Formats: sequence, structure tokens, C-alpha cells
Amino acid sequence: MDAAVLQAMTRWPHVPRCTGWLALDQRGTWWMRNHAGPAIWPRDARGRLDKTDAGPVLHDGLAAFIGRNYTSDATGAWFFQNGPQRVDVSLEAAPWIVRLQHSAQDGWHWRTQTQRLCKVESIWLDAPGQIWLKTHCGAGLLHSNDSAIVAEHLDAQGKQLLLPDAPPLTISQFAGSPAAFFGFQPDPS
Repeated sequence: MDAAVLQAMTRWPHVPRCTGWLALDQRGTWWMRNHAGPAIWPRDARGRLDKTDAGPVLHDGLAAFIGRNYTSDATGAWFFQNGPQRVDVSLEAAPWIVRLQHSAQDGWHWRTQTQRLCKVESIWLDAPGQIWLKTHCGAGLLHSNDSAIVAEHLDAQGKQLLLPDAPPLTISQFAGSPAAFFGFQPDPS
């Protein structure tokens, strides 16, 4: 977290939480509601965030500030610490949306929506076939644009991810809710 944020938390320790204003969608975009609404961000019938009367955070500086001060508590609730105020984050899918990237300098690497490098510890498929990652940062959903890249590096049986210069990662499956399986809260309150 930013030093100024930590200092503000110490100076004003009893600022009320802000809930229902900020969300992270399944493609790694932050969303803010335009006015006060229910404490829990509304969702459609398929569980996706209802973004009616909300807008994406398009300002690069604000998105970076949110990302630097984004963390979780012991209960698996994710939030953005805005100075002394905790701003709960509703998660459309996962706390982290992870990209698989390659560069000549760094080779293959995993990066979160906040541009944080992360180490993938295991790979999982849910019932609909989405690719989930257990990382040292927490649970992540592979960005949908990167599914084809992962598919190109699977073994013949589709059971292991074989990236050059990296140990193989076995792909397992889980049933039920990703939030329950990985231990995070989609809607902190």
C-alpha cells in the first residue's frame, strides 16, 4: 500500500467502510457506481454484475491507485484502501484477473489486472470450463483472451501446461462455487 494511505489509516482509524460502490469485472476492469445504491452490487440472472448506472474506471492514474491499494482481509473479502476508508470490492468472478504474457526479455510470465507479477501454483478448471489459477497473490481467473495461448501449450492429453523454461503445471478440476473452493467473498459486506 501507498505510504500516505498507511499514514491516513493510522491518523483516522474509525472511518466507516464504503460498500456497493466499486467492483471488478471478469475482464479485469474496475467499475464505479454513479450514485448510492444497495450495499451489495446487483447481479443479473447469470451472476454477472449489473453495470446499469455504473461506469468503468478509465483514468489510468485512478486505476493504478486502486491497484496499488487493493488487498484482502482474513475473511477473504477484497477491498481498496482509499486513505483511511476501506472501499469493499464486489467481484464478478475472481479477486485477480490474470494474463499470460511473453516478452523477449522476461520469457513467459503471469500478470494480474494491477500489472503485478504473480507466481502460479496450480491450475484448475471449473464446470463451465473456465481456467482458474491459484497464485501467490490469491485466486485468479485467466483472462478470456489468453485461453488460446494456454491451449497452445497443453500436452497431448490436455492435462498439463508446458511453458518453455517453466516447470509443468498439472490441470485439475473442481466442482461448485469458485468462491467457496478458493476462499474469497464475491460480495463483502
